[in-house]
Order: sequence, then C-alpha cells, then structure tokens
Amino acid sequence: MIEKTVLDNGVRILTESIPGTYSATVGFWVENGSRHETPTENGISHFIEHMLFKGTLRHGALTIAKKIDAMGGALNAFTSQEYSCYLAKVESRKLPQAIDLLSDVLLNALFDLDDIEKERRVILQEILGLADNSDELVHDQFNRAYWQGHGLGQPVIGTAQTVSALTREQLLSFVADRLHATNLLICVAGQVHHAQVVDRLCGFFSALPAGKKPERTVPKPSYRQVVSLFKELEQVHLCLGTPAPSQSSPERFTAHVLNAVLGGSMSSRLFQILREQHGLAYAIYSYLNSHSDCGAQVIYAGISPSDLNVAMTLILHELRQLRTFGISREELNFAIDKLSGQFLLSLENTEHRMTRLARNHMFLGYVQSPREVLDSFRRVRLEDVQALARDMFQDEYLHVVMVGKVPKEGYPLVDLTVED
Repeated sequence: MIEKTVLDNGVRILTESIPGTYSATVGFWVENGSRHETPTENGISHFIEHMLFKGTLRHGALTIAKKIDAMGGALNAFTSQEYSCYLAKVESRKLPQAIDLLSDVLLNALFDLDDIEKERRVILQEILGLADNSDELVHDQFNRAYWQGHGLGQPVIGTAQTVSALTREQLLSFVADRLHATNLLICVAGQVHHAQVVDRLCGFFSALPAGKKPERTVPKPSYRQVVSLFKELEQVHLCLGTPAPSQSSPERFTAHVLNAVLGGSMSSRLFQILREQHGLAYAIYSYLNSHSDCGAQVIYAGISPSDLNVAMTLILHELRQLRTFGISREELNFAIDKLSGQFLLSLENTEHRMTRLARNHMFLGYVQSPREVLDSFRRVRLEDVQALARDMFQDEYLHVVMVGKVPKEGYPLVDLTVED
C-alpha cells in the first residue's frame, strides 16, 4: 500500500507498506544535481554529498558510522545529474533511529574547514581515478560531447579546477539555496506505518523553508560528431550514441525493449555478434541514459585499435538492420519476458522499492503499479520498436567518442551512415 503526505511547507513523504519484510529503507531525495550547477560551481552537489557525513552538531563522523553499524544497517548516498539521495537500509524496528540519524545529517552538517580540505583531496583523487580508468572516462567524455554546453554534459564529480576552487561559503550558500522543502522528497519502503513515519519526520522538517525548485533548461538537439581522445592504451574504448526517449516519455517501454534486443545482455545482438561470433570485444553492451526531459541510447565497446573499423562496421550494420527490418516476434517476446522478470525480482528489495517510489514521483508525478508496468511492456508492438529505431538511428544524430590509440587529428575513417 502506497500513501502520500505533503507537509504545509511542501515536503513530500511517500511510504510503501510491504508486509512480511524484515527491512525498511528510507531515502531523502534532494531534487538538485549537476545539471543545476553553473560551470564554475560544477561538482558542488557531489562535494556536499560527501560533507554531510563528516559530522553534525550532535554526531561526529565516526559516531555516525558506528550508529548505523550498531543497527546492522547500511548508510549510503549518491549524486546524479538531476538529484542527490541519502539513504539508510535497516531492520524495520530500527527505522525510527535511522530516520533520526539521516535527518540530523541532512539538516545539521558542520562543514568543518579541516574536513572540507580533507574531503577535497579525496574528491580530487576520485577525479584522477576517473582519468586513469578509461572504460569509465569514455562515458564521461561522451556525456560532455553529447550534451555539450548544457548542464547534463558536466561531470557529476566536477573537475579538478572547479573542485579546487570551491569555498566553505559557497558550500553553505548552495545548501541553503537547494536543501529546502519544495526540493525534498522522502520515501520509505518496508514494514512501515505511514502515520508514524510522517509524525517522526514532521519533528525535523516541518519548519524547513519552502524555497523553490532550481531552474531547468531543456538541452538543444545534438548532431553528429566524432570525438577522439588519444591515450597510450591497449584498447580503444568507444561510445556510440543517439537520441532516446526521456524518463517520462510514453515510448520509454519501447526503448527498453529495443535496448534489450540491441545490447542489453549476453543474449543481445551486439554481444552475440561482436564477442561470440567475431571475438572482437570482451566488453560490449548498450544502455539507456535517460533524464526527465531527454535521453540517449549508448553503445559501449572496448576494441583493439586494429579491429576498430570492423567493429564499427558491425555495430552500424545492426543499427541499419533494426531501422530496416525491426525485430522478430521471438525477440520481442523474449525482451518483454526478460524485462518483466527483472522488474518483478527488483520488487523483493526494499531499497529498490524505495527508489521506485522516488523516481516514479519525480519523473511521472505518480507511482505506477506493478500491473501498469507489466501491461506497458506487453503493449509494445513490433511496429513500435521499428518506428522508434527509425527515429533514433539517423545518421545526423550519431555521436562517436573514442579514448585510446586513435589519431590525434581525429578519426575520419569511421562511416557513420545508417540511413537506408
């Protein structure tokens, strides 16, 4: 059973009671991410995520860690392009203590100067680690190229330059500007009682200023380009991307079916062709990188430089095949069964259930029932998949980003044409 309460100041509280579970997960979602940052403050949301666990007026960092450990629970946080989440998963009867601890962390962080400098060094090491990890770096570079000039193209962790320049005053000002009632969504899933959860949260958040949501601009259409970053590597890491439906688009279920057939698993076309049939790649997959108002279909592969042309030719051939012939009835049924099964299995985890509450509410404005989700997958038709493939896989939209031993002057040999 899903229940919702909105406090007078605008804080939204959603709970899902799941009888028979031993755990409960609470998540505090702040609707602010890297897309809402200016170029000079890029990385500040992620920096704040780190700082909130460094101590409060009541609890030091070690005490926070010990308290969650004593509950046998797990404390976590993450930042994305559109939101930050602070969550705790605990035994159901320990939920009140977890709410108290996370509320204190969110509202009363000290932002001690020494801790800021220590965490700055940690984040700078994280940035260096990304630069060293080329199979992650290529995804970051793809986002920069695909959403060039827009906040979605900014790295969530920021850059060495922006993170080095952030001050305590900027961090505190940003928290005051973004951590307010209108921007806060609190979701709880497990063996919980809605009224008790609301009563407990009211004591912490009823006086939070209402504030207003940060402005959001829709990115402009992004057109064909090839970007090469030369590095002395044994492989070329590549991302090839095209436009895709947003998180709220009616076509999102069709997009998931198309992605499942294209490169979503070991049985997908790209995996079978590039790895199993030709032995060209150890890692080859595709995924949907979708946001509230836009999205991208991305294909990743790690390829030997000498095999790059062959691999690209095979990938583009499959995109042409999907545009021209669509998918088979067998592929459609297989993809729907796979996606439906994965969705149902995720419902056994209270953390997934809590996350589903939040993402549904943020992107759709309501929470879809499991039956609605399954029915939406089953309504996807063969002609829907081919129509979407024709819309997405157009020559003018294709983006290729490569990291590795590619010519420093670019890689003009790649044939991006997928048109008939």
